[in-house]
Amino acid sequence: MNYLHWLDYVVIAVLLIVSLGIGIFFAVYKGGQKTKVGYLLGNRQMSMLPVCLSMCITYQSAIAFLGVPAEVYANGTMYLYLGCGIGLSYIVSLFTVVPLMYPLQITSVYEYLELRFESRCVRLLVTSLGMLKAILYMAMALFSPAIALQTAAGLPLWVSIAILGGICTLYTAVGGIKSVVWTDVFQTGVYVIGVGTVIVMCTLHVGSLTQAFRLASEGGRIEFNQINPDVRERHSLWATLIGGCFTLFSGFTQSIAQRISSLKTLKKAKLAFLLSAPINLLNECILTLMGVLLYAYVVTIGCDPYQAGIIDNRNQMIPYFVPSLLGSLPGMPGLYMSMLFSGALSTLSSGINSLGANTVEDLLARPLRGYKDATVTVIAKISVLLFGALGIGLAYLARSLRGPVTQITSTIVGACNGPINGIFFMAGMVPWANKYGAVGGGLIGIAVNLWITVGSLLYGAPTLALPPGPTHNCSGNNSYSFSFYNLSTDTNPNSNITNLFHSQRADTFSIYDISYLWIAVIGFFVTLSTGIIISFITGSTNKATLNPKLVFPFTRKLFRMKEPSQEAEDSSDVLVMKTYQNPAEKCIGNTDTMDEDHLSVQPLM
Repeated sequence: MNYLHWLDYVVIAVLLIVSLGIGIFFAVYKGGQKTKVGYLLGNRQMSMLPVCLSMCITYQSAIAFLGVPAEVYANGTMYLYLGCGIGLSYIVSLFTVVPLMYPLQITSVYEYLELRFESRCVRLLVTSLGMLKAILYMAMALFSPAIALQTAAGLPLWVSIAILGGICTLYTAVGGIKSVVWTDVFQTGVYVIGVGTVIVMCTLHVGSLTQAFRLASEGGRIEFNQINPDVRERHSLWATLIGGCFTLFSGFTQSIAQRISSLKTLKKAKLAFLLSAPINLLNECILTLMGVLLYAYVVTIGCDPYQAGIIDNRNQMIPYFVPSLLGSLPGMPGLYMSMLFSGALSTLSSGINSLGANTVEDLLARPLRGYKDATVTVIAKISVLLFGALGIGLAYLARSLRGPVTQITSTIVGACNGPINGIFFMAGMVPWANKYGAVGGGLIGIAVNLWITVGSLLYGAPTLALPPGPTHNCSGNNSYSFSFYNLSTDTNPNSNITNLFHSQRADTFSIYDISYLWIAVIGFFVTLSTGIIISFITGSTNKATLNPKLVFPFTRKLFRMKEPSQEAEDSSDVLVMKTYQNPAEKCIGNTDTMDEDHLSVQPLM
């Protein structure tokens, strides 16, 4: 069941070898990454453009490359507005996350929470949730290209997962953040060539872009006017813009925080975020166009492989058709597969690198205190290897999932992102919020999101996608078919089973019927509001004693918080972090009884 040319395998092998070579290069260049700052932050001397490209491709992974065209094919072009929501999230980060995080010069984004709330419990709670989200996201990102290779070459799923995951884990472990960023740059180039080739060849097969949009419009796929404010509308304008911004808000993630801190100046950090917004929007436009062309191509050849039972998952549609589109150009199908691998490698490498940082900076910070920097760096590398292995295992378990990978992933990310961002915005936007409000609000937000997410999957009202493509030409004699498949006009039994991840507006309102894009919004505001209330009840933080640099710039102006004088900053520009004499002490207990010998200081600049 292999219809890839030998040259396609050569192209794929070149991608993997070059990616591994970049990691080895940075492992030995100038003596390698021997310090924690060098390994995790590139000595804070990274260039702006590579970091910007790395941020973009990290979150536009193989999940998007496979899932967005399949989503547009099945449900229409309203998904494009999600790109605007992602762009909006970068603009919000530009005025909140970047000016707050960069001056602190911290390695872990969760370290900020301990500085702000003087509570290790808050830090560990959000760290645990953030790491869980990263692990699950990595698994989906690795699973996506694996099913593509299984579709295109008949390669067992576990083989492709093991190869991709193993190589990525190796070059990330040895090369650190520099290898992650520069492999992302290389993989961005592969992506541009691969997706450009697919669009050109598909357009030629269909006839023209005008013809493609005409066929898609007749099939009900071109739709940009869903402005119904009903939260049960799956992809309304409001759900994609507002819900998309909250769901995919990545400013307070470890991988993004590392990239912010790795840049030379605050100005370059802001510019990187400013450029990321239009780049991500352009990418969503390209992927939406691929979905329109995919539908037009299916109508032109008269064969919907999912409806005909040839494939059992819509996420396999693009890799199924790529060989027939690019088969006349040996090596080009391999280039497309390389594009998918590039997205997976970038996401996985960023994820395991950030998890390594969380391990040594958040989970093992106290046990490793006093160890040499070189020893801590080695432990970070070992943790990268372990998290890579964990991602490989979870990616293989994901084979049983059905439904759009974009929606599955967004549901997982949104359920975690809502409470996480709620706590961070509470810290930066509400000066009187305290540690009790952060912990209590976070736990309530997590519980509410978990309840809605699980309930939606079990009890949400189902709906069918748009009418499928034709199947009248799905026969073994069809020139567009592949001989090794047992083609049939029988309907795929899975195609008539309504996907539980699609929500339908019922006659009576049920919270389980709301769009998956609103889950993060609900978690955010539940966390924020309950956290503020609990802070009032338990005794608000005195904003007069709060360091202004621990809140957003606009918060300082709004509440007229006095900035430290320049003379004070020059003499003692530090933030005091309180730690406990006894690790078994309650993490949100009273800190007034601590001995001065157990106080540590954290540089601010």
